[in-house]
Amino acid sequence: MSDRPENVETTTSGASDAMTTGSEGMTDDEGAAGEDTATDATSEADDEDDGTIYFEDVEPGTVTQCGSTTVSREEIREFAEEYDPLDIHTDPEAAAESPYGDVIASGYHTLALSVRLLVDAARGDRAVIAGLGIDDVRWHAPVRPGDTLSVAFEILDTRPSESNPDAGIIHEAITVTNQDGETVLTLENNELVERREPAEGAE
Repeated sequence: MSDRPENVETTTSGASDAMTTGSEGMTDDEGAAGEDTATDATSEADDEDDGTIYFEDVEPGTVTQCGSTTVSREEIREFAEEYDPLDIHTDPEAAAESPYGDVIASGYHTLALSVRLLVDAARGDRAVIAGLGIDDVRWHAPVRPGDTLSVAFEILDTRPSESNPDAGIIHEAITVTNQDGETVLTLENNELVERREPAEGAE
């Protein structure tokens, strides 16, 4: 999902130029061997710089802004009819008699929207093995038709997995706000993420 850094392409191109220049005066067999070596080196560089985010790449205290999305009345109704069919989400007339005065989004709809923004912005490149659970989910304010939601996450801490030397655990806080800067949702997330290299001492 992320763009490959320009220096990777430059390095690959440079390797190709060097191979071409150095092959002058070689026999066909020698030139072919050189091409194989250069191809292998380029493939390894691509593997190392493919944008994947490993456990070691994540630093506590880092805050990432994940963009925003606007919630329409139709989206609120469609999600609720399928997954959370309460009148407060689906029936404008009934919702008008509620303390909110209009339909509001299901809290689970807000949660799903936030996950999509997280994945699109950053977490889609993370080498996630498994989600371990979410904690302290709180809906602080209703989400109304036309609201624009923004998502940010902060890395709270990281630690090696005690049971899997090839992985580590990332603990992060996720905050969702509306266009007025009001917090509408908070939660904490825990993920098991692949390590770039196994933990020291692991067999």
